[in-house]
Amino acid sequence: MDPEIGRSIVDLKMVRDITVGDGNVYVKIALTVAHCPLAKTLQTDVENAVRKLDAVKSVKVETTTMSRKELDELKLQLQARTSQSTPSKIGPIGPGIERLEKRGVRSIIAVISGKGGVGKSFVTSTLASELKRRGYEVGVLDADLTGPSIAKVLGVSGKPHKDPQGGIVPLTTRTGVKVMSINLVLEDPSMPVVWRGPIVNSVIRQLYWDVDWGDLHYLLVDLPPGTSDAPLTVFQSLPLDGVIVVSSPQDLASMIVSKAVNMAKKMGIPIFGLVENLSYLKCPGCGEKVNLFGEPKGEKFALTLGVPFLGAIPLDPAIAQLSDQGRIEEYSSSIIVDIADELRTRAARQVEQLTQGLPIAWSIDPIQ
Repeated sequence: MDPEIGRSIVDLKMVRDITVGDGNVYVKIALTVAHCPLAKTLQTDVENAVRKLDAVKSVKVETTTMSRKELDELKLQLQARTSQSTPSKIGPIGPGIERLEKRGVRSIIAVISGKGGVGKSFVTSTLASELKRRGYEVGVLDADLTGPSIAKVLGVSGKPHKDPQGGIVPLTTRTGVKVMSINLVLEDPSMPVVWRGPIVNSVIRQLYWDVDWGDLHYLLVDLPPGTSDAPLTVFQSLPLDGVIVVSSPQDLASMIVSKAVNMAKKMGIPIFGLVENLSYLKCPGCGEKVNLFGEPKGEKFALTLGVPFLGAIPLDPAIAQLSDQGRIEEYSSSIIVDIADELRTRAARQVEQLTQGLPIAWSIDPIQ
């Protein structure tokens, strides 16, 4: 069965050959993309299933890759099935606002707060790095037009170019994360972006739609603070699967973050959970926890908001140093790993709910 949605790999036309002789079984599976992270998982699942059968002495499972024609045929088949399922539960779109399509992106997740300075860009970049570290195809869209920082912390610079089809090719980090930010297209990144609402709306849509993201498992969208034009455009225009909320221990931050959470709820956007950043500082000498911004209250705050609590990230001086040097991809911690695991689980669950158990017709492999 597919590890995420639970449909048979036979239904997905992934089984290409089964040979049985003298108790020896050979199975060939066609993956939708080469070198996918779940190839080993699929092989192991098939081996375990076949070994349960009587008189089986040995099992050998090999993988190949679907051709572009086969993949296109499968996508059409799945699209036909999906179109018969219940429509998405995402809220209605405002007058004159067109919901853009996902194309080759598997899951689109926004990182929001409402409050500035709580570490949305840090959470976005480290989660993207952690997911990429596990072998997934990941992109980051910096939707903070007035205070873009994603390109800096991820260490990308230069100008994007257009491909032969006219799409904008995003820049790529050292580990392969695709990045698009307004700072990458400005002639002078130090000059302020002074635009009114309609222009902001148009640019955000262009940064998503006009960019050739290719096939991605995850696209993370770093939102600006507040609940005005830019977040509203992302909520209404981008086909979001859910949002992650970032807060910090201060009561002031909690009050403002509540506004962003209520905005997401009002727009019908699923909330995957809340992350408390800057939760505490661990003394390098004695190991004692110092609450620089007040008593950590992330778990209690998440309970008050009625959303899952994903974890508390401590204040780490290494974060500021690596961010300034454009090397945030080198940062990792057990807390970031746990949050990434929970994100994968909740994103997969959301896809399953939206499709009523039918796989969405992406051109990349399902994920756990």
